[in-house]
Amino acid sequence: MSQDVFANYQEDVKRVQDFYDTFSFTLDKVPNDGGWTASQCLSHICDSEIALSMRIRMMLTNENYQFASFDEDAFAALKVNRDARASVETFAALRRNNLDLLEGLNSEQLNTMGVRGNGEPISLIDYVAYMTKHVRTHLDQAVAASQ
Repeated sequence: MSQDVFANYQEDVKRVQDFYDTFSFTLDKVPNDGGWTASQCLSHICDSEIALSMRIRMMLTNENYQFASFDEDAFAALKVNRDARASVETFAALRRNNLDLLEGLNSEQLNTMGVRGNGEPISLIDYVAYMTKHVRTHLDQAVAASQ
Protein backbone atom coordinates (compact mmCIF):
# COMPACT_ATOMS: atom_id res chain seq x y z
CA MET A 1 0.00 0.00 0.00
CA SER A 2 2.68 2.49 0.95
CA GLN A 3 4.43 2.16 -2.42
CA ASP A 4 1.20 3.17 -4.21
CA VAL A 5 0.77 6.12 -1.85
CA PHE A 6 4.38 7.17 -2.40
CA ALA A 7 4.05 6.87 -6.19
CA ASN A 8 0.95 9.09 -6.18
CA TYR A 9 2.60 11.50 -3.78
CA GLN A 10 5.62 11.84 -6.09
CA GLU A 11 3.43 12.09 -9.18
CA ASP A 12 1.88 15.27 -7.77
CA VAL A 13 5.18 17.07 -8.37
CA LYS A 14 4.80 16.47 -12.11
CA ARG A 15 1.10 17.35 -12.04
CA VAL A 16 1.77 20.69 -10.37
CA GLN A 17 4.64 21.46 -12.76
CA ASP A 18 2.55 20.49 -15.80
CA PHE A 19 -0.25 22.74 -14.60
CA TYR A 20 2.15 25.64 -14.19
CA ASP A 21 3.69 25.06 -17.62
CA THR A 22 0.25 24.94 -19.27
CA PHE A 23 -1.45 27.84 -17.50
CA SER A 24 1.41 30.18 -16.58
CA PHE A 25 -0.11 33.05 -18.58
CA THR A 26 -3.50 32.93 -16.85
CA LEU A 27 -2.50 32.30 -13.24
CA ASP A 28 -3.78 35.64 -11.95
CA LYS A 29 -7.15 35.55 -13.70
CA VAL A 30 -9.87 36.10 -11.10
CA PRO A 31 -12.59 33.48 -11.56
CA ASN A 32 -16.19 34.58 -12.16
CA ASP A 33 -17.23 33.25 -8.77
CA GLY A 34 -14.65 35.50 -7.05
CA GLY A 35 -12.73 32.49 -5.70
CA TRP A 36 -9.01 31.97 -5.62
CA THR A 37 -6.90 32.60 -8.67
CA ALA A 38 -4.79 29.72 -9.97
CA SER A 39 -1.76 31.44 -8.45
CA GLN A 40 -3.47 31.47 -5.05
CA CYS A 41 -4.27 27.75 -5.49
CA LEU A 42 -0.58 27.07 -6.13
CA SER A 43 0.35 29.13 -3.07
CA HIS A 44 -2.13 27.11 -1.01
CA ILE A 45 -0.69 23.83 -2.31
CA CYS A 46 2.74 25.08 -1.24
CA ASP A 47 1.48 26.26 2.18
CA SER A 48 -0.22 22.90 2.72
CA GLU A 49 3.00 21.05 1.93
CA ILE A 50 4.80 23.20 4.48
CA ALA A 51 2.16 22.19 7.05
CA LEU A 52 2.37 18.54 5.98
CA SER A 53 6.16 18.59 6.33
CA MET A 54 5.90 19.76 9.91
CA ARG A 55 3.01 17.44 10.77
CA ILE A 56 4.88 14.37 9.48
CA ARG A 57 7.81 15.15 11.74
CA MET A 58 5.62 16.02 14.72
CA MET A 59 3.60 12.81 14.32
CA LEU A 60 6.81 10.79 14.35
CA THR A 61 8.17 12.48 17.46
CA ASN A 62 5.04 13.24 19.55
CA GLU A 63 2.49 10.60 20.47
CA ASN A 64 -0.99 11.46 19.11
CA TYR A 65 0.22 14.82 17.83
CA GLN A 66 -2.67 17.31 17.60
CA PHE A 67 -2.51 19.11 14.24
CA ALA A 68 -2.31 22.87 14.45
CA SER A 69 -4.87 24.38 12.09
CA PHE A 70 -4.41 27.35 9.81
CA ASP A 71 -6.86 29.66 8.07
CA GLU A 72 -6.28 28.92 4.40
CA ASP A 73 -8.21 31.99 3.23
CA ALA A 74 -6.17 34.24 5.50
CA PHE A 75 -2.96 32.67 4.18
CA ALA A 76 -4.16 33.18 0.58
CA ALA A 77 -4.90 36.84 1.34
CA LEU A 78 -1.46 37.54 2.86
CA LYS A 79 -0.16 38.36 -0.61
CA VAL A 80 -2.54 37.75 -3.49
CA ASN A 81 0.15 37.85 -6.17
CA ARG A 82 2.73 35.50 -4.66
CA ASP A 83 5.33 34.20 -7.08
CA ALA A 84 3.70 31.10 -8.53
CA ARG A 85 7.03 29.76 -9.78
CA ALA A 86 8.44 29.96 -6.24
CA SER A 87 5.36 28.13 -4.92
CA VAL A 88 5.82 25.34 -7.48
CA GLU A 89 9.54 25.02 -6.78
CA THR A 90 9.05 25.05 -3.00
CA PHE A 91 6.28 22.46 -3.24
CA ALA A 92 8.49 20.20 -5.39
CA ALA A 93 11.48 20.51 -3.05
CA LEU A 94 9.36 19.79 0.03
CA ARG A 95 7.72 16.79 -1.65
CA ARG A 96 11.07 15.30 -2.61
CA ASN A 97 12.41 15.86 0.92
CA ASN A 98 9.30 14.39 2.55
CA LEU A 99 9.39 11.38 0.24
CA ASP A 100 13.02 10.77 1.12
CA LEU A 101 12.02 10.68 4.80
CA LEU A 102 8.86 8.63 4.27
CA GLU A 103 10.55 5.93 2.20
CA GLY A 104 12.92 5.25 5.12
CA LEU A 105 10.12 4.58 7.60
CA ASN A 106 8.98 1.16 8.72
CA SER A 107 5.37 -0.04 8.84
CA GLU A 108 4.95 0.89 12.49
CA GLN A 109 6.14 4.43 11.84
CA LEU A 110 3.87 4.79 8.80
CA ASN A 111 0.94 3.79 10.99
CA THR A 112 1.77 6.38 13.66
CA MET A 113 -1.37 8.26 14.61
CA GLY A 114 -2.02 11.97 14.75
CA VAL A 115 -5.17 13.93 15.49
CA ARG A 116 -6.62 16.29 12.90
CA GLY A 117 -8.06 19.68 13.81
CA ASN A 118 -11.58 18.22 13.81
CA GLY A 119 -10.53 15.63 16.43
CA GLU A 120 -10.38 12.76 13.95
CA PRO A 121 -7.41 10.41 14.36
CA ILE A 122 -5.45 9.62 11.19
CA SER A 123 -2.42 7.48 10.46
CA LEU A 124 0.62 9.02 8.85
CA ILE A 125 0.27 6.96 5.66
CA ASP A 126 -3.44 7.81 5.37
CA TYR A 127 -2.66 11.48 5.88
CA VAL A 128 -0.07 11.41 3.10
CA ALA A 129 -2.64 9.74 0.81
CA TYR A 130 -5.22 12.37 1.79
CA MET A 131 -2.82 15.17 0.91
CA THR A 132 -2.42 13.77 -2.61
CA LYS A 133 -6.20 14.05 -3.05
CA HIS A 134 -6.00 17.56 -1.59
CA VAL A 135 -3.43 18.64 -4.19
CA ARG A 136 -5.53 17.21 -7.01
CA THR A 137 -8.65 18.99 -5.75
CA HIS A 138 -6.86 22.33 -5.75
CA LEU A 139 -5.31 21.70 -9.17
CA ASP A 140 -8.84 21.16 -10.51
CA GLN A 141 -9.84 24.43 -8.84
CA ALA A 142 -6.81 26.14 -10.42
CA VAL A 143 -7.68 24.82 -13.89
CA ALA A 144 -11.22 26.16 -13.54
CA ALA A 145 -9.90 29.54 -12.38
CA SER A 146 -7.50 29.75 -15.34
CA GLN A 147 -10.11 29.21 -18.04
